[in-house]
Amino acid sequence: MDKWERDQIRSANDGLRATLDSIEGDFERELGELGEVQRKLAALQVRATTPNNLGKVTVNGSGVVTDITIADDAFRRTTPRQLSEDLNAAIRGGVNAAMEARAKILEPLESVVDRMPDLGEVMPGMPSMRELRERFSENQSPPEQ
Repeated sequence: MDKWERDQIRSANDGLRATLDSIEGDFERELGELGEVQRKLAALQVRATTPNNLGKVTVNGSGVVTDITIADDAFRRTTPRQLSEDLNAAIRGGVNAAMEARAKILEPLESVVDRMPDLGEVMPGMPSMRELRERFSENQSPPEQ
């Protein structure tokens, strides 16, 4: 191997090292924000009221219903079928609102990740992590009811 080839390899190695150092710096900043994001997600609760004010639901940051409260006079004011439909509407609204709030909390981390080079950009031939993330996020939307 002659000097020119060694210099080319060193240059490529230096470029890769600089890219990886940049990724590491972004990752360290992201980790610094992660604790605050986790705290916000753990505390996230969304409350939704049924269309006819017959009940209320609480949904956590994961989109799980954690509480359902039915008005004392709900059974006098409506039918069981209508109450069920109203509660389902409130649950859907609460889950959608929780997912929107969750996305807003995660937004700063997403922007850091989006600015980082993709794995395939750093190491040619490696899979695209962005494409993988998009594929999984498409499958994470709540089921239609």
